Amino acid sequence: MNPDIDYQEGIFFEVLERQFHQSASYEPVLLNYWVCEIIPHETPKILKLIKNEFNSTSEQVKHLKRMQKTKNSNDETMLKVLLCPESTKEEETMGGRTYSVTILQNLLKQYGLSEFTITKHKIPINKPIDKDTNILWSEKYWPILWKGNPLFQELDEIYKNIEFEKVQKYVQMVTELSSSNKFNTPIVTIFVDPKTEEIKSINYDERTADDPINHTVMRCISDVADSELKRRTQQSHNDKSENNYLCLNYHVYTTHEPCIMCSMALVHSRISQLVYIRPSPKTGGIGKTSGSGEMIHISCSLNWKYEAFRYIDDNVVKSVEVIDETIYV
Repeated sequence: MNPDIDYQEGIFFEVLERQFHQSASYEPVLLNYWVCEIIPHETPKILKLIKNEFNSTSEQVKHLKRMQKTKNSNDETMLKVLLCPESTKEEETMGGRTYSVTILQNLLKQYGLSEFTITKHKIPINKPIDKDTNILWSEKYWPILWKGNPLFQELDEIYKNIEFEKVQKYVQMVTELSSSNKFNTPIVTIFVDPKTEEIKSINYDERTADDPINHTVMRCISDVADSELKRRTQQSHNDKSENNYLCLNYHVYTTHEPCIMCSMALVHSRISQLVYIRPSPKTGGIGKTSGSGEMIHISCSLNWKYEAFRYIDDNVVKSVEVIDETIYV
C-alpha cells in the first residue's frame, strides 16, 4: 500500500482529491452490447473490424474478455466476440449512433466474415470489487478479467503519472495570479504541455454582457488553436510533425471548477489532467455533487476521458476568492 494514497477516498498526497465514480462495486452497471458468434479461424477479420470501426469503444470493456468459446447446435466450437455497444455518443457531434443488426451484418460482410450470428447481451461496464463478485458476474453476464482489487490498481497507476512538485508549482501560480487579477471575477486558467513544461496559455476571466461565454478555459483553447494554426501555416511539406488534437495530453490548472461547456471543451481538446481549487456546486461539470452530477471528464458515453483533481489544501483554498455560485466558470 502506498502511503501517499488514501485508497478509500481517492486522495493523493493528502491534497489531490480525485473526482471519480467508484469504478468497483457489488452492483453491476449494465450496458446493452452486440455480440457476434463466429468461426474461430475468422478471428483476424473480426479483430481488424473492431480496431478499425469500434476502437473508440474498447476502453469501457477492457476489463472483460473480448472473446469466449462456445458450442453451436452441431457441437462445433465457436467464438462469441464483444463487438460494439448498441448505441454510442460521439462528442464531436454530441449526437448518438445506434447500431442495428442490419448495419452490423453489412459491416461484417464487408470485412469478409462468412458465417456469423448477432445477438444482444447485457454486460457490466464497471468492475467487481472482489473475487467472489467477479465470479458471479462472469457467470451471469460475461467473463471478466481478475487482476486483484481494481480500484487499488487504478489508483496506483494514476499515482505514477502525478508529478506532485509540478502540480504544486502551477497551483501556486494560478492562486497568485488570481489574487492580483483586476478583472470582474478572480478566475485564472493555465494550460501546460507536461512533455516540455511549456506554458501554452494563461488566461483571466474577461467575460462581458456581450460575450458571456468568454470563459478562461475557452480563451486558453483559442490561444492554443491560434498558435497551432500559425504552426501549420508555416509548416513545410516535409515537416514530419503530426497535426494532433489541439491540447493532446496537456495539463490544465484553474482556480475554479469548469462548467459543463468548458469541461466538454477539454474532452474535445484531449487534455489528460485537470486540477482545480474551488468547486462550483451549482454550475460545475466535474465534481460528483456539482451541477447535475454529469462528471463530464469520465462520462462512459464519450470516447475520451481525463483525470480531474480538486486541490483541497485549506490554506490554498482560502487564498482563492469565492465567486457567485450562479456563475458558470
